[in-house]
Order: sequence, then C-alpha cells, then structure tokens
Amino acid sequence: MPKISTLLLFLISCTTGTFAQSGVIKGLLLDAVNRAPVRSASVIIYLAKDSTKKEIKSTLTDAAGNFEISGLANNSFLIEVSSIGYQQLIRPVKVTDSLKNLGVLLFTKQGKDLSVVTIISTAPPVAQKGDTTQYSASQYKVNPDATTEDLIKKMPGITVDKDGTVTAHGEQVKKVTIDGKDFFGDDASAALKNLPSEVVDKIQVFDRLSDQAQLTGFDDGNSVKAINVVTKSGIKNGQFGRLYGGYGTDDRYAAGGNMSFFNDNRRISVVGNFNNINQQNFGSQDLLGVTTSGGGRGGNTDNFSVGQSPGISKTNAFGINYSNILAKKLTITGSYFFNNSHNTNESIVNTETFSNPKNLFSTQNTHAITDNNNHRINMRLEYKIDSSNSLFIIPNINFQNYSSGVVTNLQNFYGANDSLNSSINKNNATRQGYNIRNNIMFRHSFAKKGRTLSFGLNMNYAKNDGNSITDARYQFYNNGFITDSLQQQLYETNTNGHTIGGNIAYTEPIGKNGQLKIDYTPSVQKNNADQQTFSFDGQKYSNFDSSLSNRFYNTITTNNAGINYRLSKSKDEQLSFGANFQNAQLESQRVFPIVSSVNQFFSNILPNAMWRKKFSASSNIRLFYRASTNFPSVNQLQDVVNLSNPLRVSAGNPDLKQSYTHLLSARYTFINSKTSRSLFANVFLQTAGDYISNAIYIAQQDTVIQQGIKLRKGSQLIKPVNLNGYKSLRTFLTYSMPVKPLKTVINLNAGFTYARLPGLVNYHSTITNNYVYNTGVVLASNISEYVDFNISYNASFNNASILSFTSSTNNYVNQTAGLQLNLLDKKGWFIKNDITGQSYTGLSAGLNQHFWLWNAAIGKKFLKKQAGELKLSVFDLLKQNQSIVRTVTGAYIEDAQSQVLQQYFMLTFTYSLRNFGVAAKSSNGDLRERDGMSAPGMRGRNPSF
Repeated sequence: MPKISTLLLFLISCTTGTFAQSGVIKGLLLDAVNRAPVRSASVIIYLAKDSTKKEIKSTLTDAAGNFEISGLANNSFLIEVSSIGYQQLIRPVKVTDSLKNLGVLLFTKQGKDLSVVTIISTAPPVAQKGDTTQYSASQYKVNPDATTEDLIKKMPGITVDKDGTVTAHGEQVKKVTIDGKDFFGDDASAALKNLPSEVVDKIQVFDRLSDQAQLTGFDDGNSVKAINVVTKSGIKNGQFGRLYGGYGTDDRYAAGGNMSFFNDNRRISVVGNFNNINQQNFGSQDLLGVTTSGGGRGGNTDNFSVGQSPGISKTNAFGINYSNILAKKLTITGSYFFNNSHNTNESIVNTETFSNPKNLFSTQNTHAITDNNNHRINMRLEYKIDSSNSLFIIPNINFQNYSSGVVTNLQNFYGANDSLNSSINKNNATRQGYNIRNNIMFRHSFAKKGRTLSFGLNMNYAKNDGNSITDARYQFYNNGFITDSLQQQLYETNTNGHTIGGNIAYTEPIGKNGQLKIDYTPSVQKNNADQQTFSFDGQKYSNFDSSLSNRFYNTITTNNAGINYRLSKSKDEQLSFGANFQNAQLESQRVFPIVSSVNQFFSNILPNAMWRKKFSASSNIRLFYRASTNFPSVNQLQDVVNLSNPLRVSAGNPDLKQSYTHLLSARYTFINSKTSRSLFANVFLQTAGDYISNAIYIAQQDTVIQQGIKLRKGSQLIKPVNLNGYKSLRTFLTYSMPVKPLKTVINLNAGFTYARLPGLVNYHSTITNNYVYNTGVVLASNISEYVDFNISYNASFNNASILSFTSSTNNYVNQTAGLQLNLLDKKGWFIKNDITGQSYTGLSAGLNQHFWLWNAAIGKKFLKKQAGELKLSVFDLLKQNQSIVRTVTGAYIEDAQSQVLQQYFMLTFTYSLRNFGVAAKSSNGDLRERDGMSAPGMRGRNPSF
C-alpha cells in the first residue's frame, strides 16, 4: 500500500512538459453592431492544412473580449471563433514571429452582414453518426445549477431512475467517460452527478466494445451501453466547481463539493460528500455481496432525488481523478475513491412461496445496522510506442470492510390459524476482502492496412473473509404442541480465488471491404472456499461442528478459439458473423469433511452475428446475436449447509452445470434533424438452457438432510439447481417531438416485458409467466434557463401467472406522476419544487399505498457573478414518504417495505467557482481579470455538483 500511494502521488504531481514554442496569437472580439465586448466566446486554433480540424489550442474570451493563445510553433493556422447567437468566424493566421496581434475582430450576429462571415447552421438536438447517437447540449435548456444528469433527463431515449440508474435506448448505461477518458473507473454515476451541464457540448450514446475488442474492432460480446460526455473547447483550460454546506432539523446535515482543474490535457478532479440524508453522487461497489448499489431512499440537497436502496444512510466519501498525456505518447488516467456508509433500516417483508398442498406465507420484520468501507484504485496507461505498436496496462485494486448487526423476527404460516414456526434471530457479522485485477494488451499494426496482431494477458486475485455470530430462538408448532429451540453458533467463512487468462488475435483484410479475425482465448480460474462452524460452550464458541463445516476447491479451465468475418461495404452498412468453439472443464472437489469430487466437461459452439445498415439520413437498424455460457460460482457449488437461520436453510450443489444462453437484439433509430423528431425502438430476446435457479424444499415433517442435519417441519431448504425453460422478451419504444407553442419537448414511451421463470418446489416444477406493460409521457421545458420544468407520468401493469400445484394469478399496478418546477429570476431569486405521486395496488395486505413526496426550496444567489447561494429546503413537505418493492421469481412473490427519511428542513450555503480561458494582457502589460463563463457563449450557467 505505501508503494501504491507513493506511485499515485507521483503520477498526480506530474505535469506535461512542453517543447520550446514561443508563438502567441492575441486579439479583441467585439460585437459588429454596438462594438460591445463578446465574452466567453470559444476560440480554437488548428493547422490550416489539416482537413480533420484537429484542435491545437483553445481558449475563451474574457470579460473585455480579449483572448490570447501561446505556445505555438511557426506555421499556418486557422482560427475559429464561435458563440451562441453569432455567426461562426474563421480566419487564416500565419505565425512567423513571437507575437501575432489580430487586432479587433468584429463578431456578427446571425442574420447580419453575411458577406464577411462563414455561417454554420445550428446543431440539431439529436443526430445519428454511424452507431453513435449524438445529442447537442445547447438545444436542451436547463437551470444554471443543473448537472449533466439533469441535462440528459431531457434527452429523448434517456431516463434516470430515482436511484441514479441511467437507461439509454432501453439498456442500462454501465460506463461514462469524459472526452473519451475514464472518470473514476467504471463509476457511471460520478461523471453525471458531478459534472456541471454548462461545460457539456455533446452527449454521445453508443455500444462500447471491451478493451480487447477495441484492438481488433470485432465485438466479443462484452460490449456495454456507454455515454461519452464531450466538453466544450474552451473548457480545456480552466477551473470550476463548488463547495457547499448545510444543516437542518433533526440534526440532518450535508456538506461536500467538487473541484476540477483543467490545463489542456492534464485534468484533476476532486470530489467530497459528507451527509446523513442518503445523498450519494457516486456508484458503490460490493465485492463481498453484502450491500446494494445506489443512494438510499431520501433527500438530495440539490435536486431532491429519491433512491431505492432501503434505510437511512450516513455517508462520508472522498475521491480524486487524474488524467494527462505525457510526451505525446503516453496517456494516463488514474483515480482513488473512498466511501464509508453507516446504514440503519427497519423493514417488513411479506412472501408467498408456491407449495403443495397450499402456498406458504411468511412475514419478516428486520432491524439492521450496517457499516461499510470501500477503497477503489483505478488506473489506465496507454502507450503508443510508434505508429505501428501500442501497449495498454489497466490495473484495478479494490478493498472492502463490512460489519452488521441484524435482529429478525420471522413467522411462517399456511393461514391465519395455521402457524408453522417463528423465530427471533440476532446476528452480528464482519467481512473484509479485496480484489486485484490487471489487464495488459499489446497491438501491432502491419504495413498492410487491416492486418493486425494483438496479445492480451489478464489476471485477477480476490479474497473474501468473514465471521458471523448467530444467537437465535425458535418455536415450532405441531398439532397444538410447541417445541422451543436455541441456537448459538459462530461461522467462519474464507473464500479466495485467482484467474489468469490470455488472448491472441490476428486480423487480415480479405478483398476490398472484408476482414477476417482468428483468435484464441485460454483461461484458468481457481477458487477455494472454507467454512468452519463452532457452537457456544457456555463461555465461548469452541465446540467445532464438522457437520456444518466444509472445505471446497473449484477449478474452471476454458479454451476458446474462433473465426469471424466482417464485411464493410461502406461506413453506413456493416455485416459480421462467426463462431467460436469452447472446451471447458469444471472440477469441484470437497476436501472436508468427506473427500469427494465432481468432474464435468463441456464442448460448445458459440455463434455470433451483427448487421447494421443506414437506410437513409434519418433511419438505421442494428441486429445482433450471440451465444454464451455462464459458470456457477464457488458459493453455489460448495455443498455446505448454512444453518444460520434454521427456518431458511441453504446449501450449495457441486453437480451444477454451466448455463447456455442465446441473446438476440434489434434496434431501430429514426431521427429527423429538420423537425427535431426522433424514434428509438429496441427488442431484446433471451433464452437459457440449464438456467441456474433455486429449488425450495418445505419440510412437511422433521426430515434429515445431508450430514445428518435435521430440517424441522415447516422449515425451508434452498439449493441452486439447473432448470430449462427460461425465456425473456423485453421491448422499448420512445418517440420525441417538439411542441413549439409551449416551447417544450414531449417524449412518449412504451414497453413490454415477458419473463418465463422456471422453479422447483418440493421436487415439483413451477413456472411463473410474468407480463409487464409500461407506458409513460414526459413533457420537458425548453424555454430558458430561468424557467425549467418536467411533467411526467408512468404506469406499470404487472400480471404474474403461476403454474404450480395449482394455477393462480397475481396482478398489481404501479403508477407514478411527477412535476419538477424550477423558477429563477435575473436577480438571483429562485424557487424549486419536486413533487412525486406514487400509487400501488394489488400488493399484499397493508402494502397498497398511495402517497405524495413533495420537496421544495427557496433561495437567493448573491456575491460577484452570483457565486454564492443561500437556500432553505424542505424534504417530504407532506410527511408521506414511503418505499415499497415487489420481487417476482419462479418460486415465490415478495413485497418489501423499508424505512425512509422523514420530513426535515435544511439551510444550505453554496459557493461556486468558474474560471475559464487564458488571461489577456492589457495595454499597460498587466493581466486582466479572468472572467467566468456566462451568456452568450455558455448560456450563463453556474456549475452544479
């Protein structure tokens, strides 16, 4: 760790060295009509002979209209000046000495004096460029304090859930980059929640190939939906961010901030977040499988968002992100992030399990207190050795510590007067673990275009250790008799594993438009799991219980070789297809208490195909198919009994097989740039053989299971098994069009989801057919930065048909209506409202709820450039906040209600920093004051984090 910390500090302290280049271009930008200075205009320099217009330097004009760009070699350039409301100006410049003064440049507003300027039309709100959907940020108006997350909520085809999950064109966004560079690793929330919308030029949505696939250009099936945030040119030099602090009733508090320092290619961002109101501006990771991602259900001091994770969390988080280009050949990005959360939750869970002769019902009341700590270190090195050779090194290190104290009261029954058992269980647990990964890749490009050779080596090592103490009291009911049972046990569980794999791929051009890829990927994964159980002897936990202890080894060896062909008739049409042959061996060995082993061999052909075609300037389609396999985890394979809850006993299954999955997706996009209308339609179809599900056995009488363990009457044994028949179909459609009289954009969406979930209860097959119909409408304002509103309505109709011992149906409806209204005047006064109405019908008894969550704020911006802000906010004005979630599986249906934040008031002060561009020298040689970003160049937004 000291060496890692030293390396991080060294990398962050590095700065880009520059060659001796002394050329300077300066000038003064004035309005052509009134000769007023034009501030915050974008000024870009690129080589005159470069048809790609690759940016060399850029800046923004200051408050007096001055600009200055230094560090230029003697050469011929083109200078491009642009700003919203003005016609673009392009002028050739030749640098032959140390200073080139362009003097006064007159900037003409659109529609005036067309003979002296070059006009570029306004960018359309949304456009399709190849397989990338590109949104123009300037066409979506939001409040000055808006984040990038607030901005994308107005874009058609993109939705953001209350817990911060982003969905684009029907798929969850797994990665967000800024100008193509990583921002806090794979944390999709960090960039969207911390980057102010005012710095955004474009939002690009696309399918990001895996790092290995990017070397060859062939999709290997590991692509994810991604968003790339393109920042405005003038932002590449500047500092921006904000700091805030607030305190409220019931000792509620929130403090933190974000600062970014951009200097050409070197970028440093620092984030902090400290609060007890469930505010989380980052994505959490769970190496140990003990927590859930996303912010807790509660308030947010900026946009009052409400998450879905249960309970009330106290969060302390800090992170730093660094990126730079060193010596023009080495690109480096790295980040460190720490978060600590303390969560308290009280929940009620009602479950109906399909059984024979009648279904089993349970009610569980839980009080839990958990503490979780995460450290995340991410790094990416890209070294371009020369024009033909490139090297990539991508290491990641993650640490997690977790502790919990849980009290659970559980009752199982067939009916009101037919109880089976009950329990009061106290459990205290601690876990700690880490994950170290490294991916090394090398690519060589031959002189012949399209011929490449690439190598990859990936390594992973993970460790997960912990212990838990259970102190529980049980009662079993049988024909009027009550049997009491006491359990006091200590469980020590240790799991570790490592994976080493490689890849070699060769591509060869075939004909004029074709390319062939041949690849080979070997991999070996080894896992060890050890559980030891001790009973309480009256003073300590020292009595070793061999029947509940187990040591288990697992090895998965795969060899995968394939051939793929791609035909690219043009950039608008592409076809690829191929197949891989995979040979796999799954070895499972129990070392204790009784030695046994299971050896399984699998051979599979894994075909794939992709077709993409652009029918016209407005429409295109993409079809994709791939077959894949998934192996069970070591915890699913280890055949040890977990008796920490005798009413719900679990065990692994060493006979589990790999599952085989087919995935077919289709995507159609229609975008009319002239009318600003767009249509996105997606279809996803998936089937799986040997689908890994859970079998449930409900004891009808006291039953002896493995290792002589007794399963009491009415208790459940849960065990993973392979089942056939899993199917899922998911569709998504959204249509967007402007409503010009209202200066708004309307988004209409609809979808249908079908899932066929196989289950096994008491050795009897069950099938749950779940049908979900979704529809919704969003009316998003596009008036001005002073008036911002979103009106939305969504309805979800869920119909579950259960084919078990008897047939039954279960239907419920979830409706959500929302209004976000933010008003701001030019003097800095503002009012914010966020109102959400939620309605549930068809849930289990007591959980059919109808409530409104209303959050509001009023405040004033002040100080120079309105950098300061004082805000009084109230969360849950009506005192109706609730959290309810339904889960449907092949074996049971579950409704859960969790603890939520209650009403509080908070007074918050915020200070914003905006500093962009390079200071220009005045006539007397003094540096002029730098000016923050404001209209017309950047629409006058304050950054928001």
